[in-house]
Amino acid sequence: MNERNDLARENTTEIATTALQPMSFVDILDGMFSLYRSHFRLFFGIIAVYLVFGFVLDHVAMYALMGSSPIASLMISILTSIVSYLISLLVAAGLIYASVQVYLGRDITSQAALKQGWRRFLPFLGSSILWGVVVGAFLFLPIISVLIGTLLSIHWSLNLLIVVVCVPFAIYFSVRLGLYTLPVLLEETTAVNALRRSTELVKGTWWRVFGIMLAISVIVFMIVFILLTSFIVLVMVTGAEDATLLETLTRLFVSTPDVTGWLLYSGRTLIILTIAGLIMPISTIGSVLLYFDLRIRKEALDIEMQVTD
Repeated sequence: MNERNDLARENTTEIATTALQPMSFVDILDGMFSLYRSHFRLFFGIIAVYLVFGFVLDHVAMYALMGSSPIASLMISILTSIVSYLISLLVAAGLIYASVQVYLGRDITSQAALKQGWRRFLPFLGSSILWGVVVGAFLFLPIISVLIGTLLSIHWSLNLLIVVVCVPFAIYFSVRLGLYTLPVLLEETTAVNALRRSTELVKGTWWRVFGIMLAISVIVFMIVFILLTSFIVLVMVTGAEDATLLETLTRLFVSTPDVTGWLLYSGRTLIILTIAGLIMPISTIGSVLLYFDLRIRKEALDIEMQVTD
C-alpha cells in the first residue's frame, strides 16, 4: 500500500462519520464555517499557541528595539520575523491535522494536532520555502526589472511587458502548487514530491481550484476588513475626538509603547493577533476540503477508505 493511503490506514477501527463524497463549490465554502463553528474549541486551542507566542515575541522584540542602534534593530527585526514565521507554520500544520480529523469524524485534541505538526515540521518548512521560491521568483522579477530599468533608463514598456508576463505565471503556479501542505503532512511525502503531488491533483481542474481558492481568499479578506474596520471605528469613537483617521491608523499600526504607553500597545497587539488568529482556520479548513474533494474525484478515496475501514 503506497503512501497516499495513509489516511485510510490511520484508524481502521473507527468509521468516519462524515460522508465522503465529491463536494460542490458551495459545499466547500459552507463546510469551512460549519466545521469551524462545531469544533471552535479545538481550533482555538491551537490558535492560542499563535496568540501567546506572538504576543510575547512582539513585546520582547519591541523592548529590545527601543534604544537600539539601526544595525541591532535590523537584526532584531529579521530574527523576530523568522521566529514568527516558524511559529505560524507550526500552528498551520496543527490546524491542518485538526481539520482532517474533524472532517473524517475522528477525535483529536489541540495538543495531539500540534504534536503531529511538529513531527512533520521540517518537511513542511522545506515545502513552504520551495513554494515561496517558485512563486516569489515571478513576483520579484518585475520589481528587479523596474529597479534596473530605472537605473539604466530603459523604456517603461519593457517593464510593463515583464509584469504582464510574470504576474499570470505567479498566479498559475501559486494555484498549481498551492495544495502542497496536504501531501507533505498527510501523505508524508518529501518537500519536492509534495509540490509534484499538488500539481497532479490540480491538473485538469486548475480553473475550478483557482475559483475556490480565490473565493476563500476574498472571504477571509472581507472578514479581516470588517473586524479591523470595527476595531478602528471603536478606537476613534472612544479616543480623542480631534484625531484624524490617519492619526488613528498611525497610533494603531505604527506607534510604539513610548508613544501610547505599554498598556494601550499591549491591548492593540492582542486584538490584532486575535483577529489574525481567528481567521487562520477558515482558509485551512477550505484547503483540506478541497484536497479531499480532488482525491475523491480523481482517486476514488471515498471507496478506498470504506473498503479499508
